[in-house]
Amino acid sequence: MPDYAYYCDHYLGEDIPETEFAACMRRAEGKLAYMKEVYAVQPRKGLTAEEAENMALCAIADAVYEFKQEDEARGLTKVTVGSVSESYAEPPELCAATLSGRAAHYRHEAGYYLRIGRWLNG
Repeated sequence: MPDYAYYCDHYLGEDIPETEFAACMRRAEGKLAYMKEVYAVQPRKGLTAEEAENMALCAIADAVYEFKQEDEARGLTKVTVGSVSESYAEPPELCAATLSGRAAHYRHEAGYYLRIGRWLNG
């Protein structure tokens, strides 16, 4: 798993504060692990497997942080994944389509470094 120095120095990330980094990276690892279970995943040409995965994790962590900021602005107070439950301090603004869109965005961000798909040709 990339550390904060890798995020700043190699990925050139600048959005996630160091105090938030570990939590965002743990969530990113979970998102990437799910993608690897569902899709065929390979590094993009010119990248080693480790480099591609580390860069993808940083990209997903950035997206996790951005969505967290967005949720805080909306007043989201609780999310439960296991039978999908959401609680809000304000009127609900997230829906299944939004959550699906976020999952697609995580795949898109990881896709800069990893080939992700059900079929991969040489």
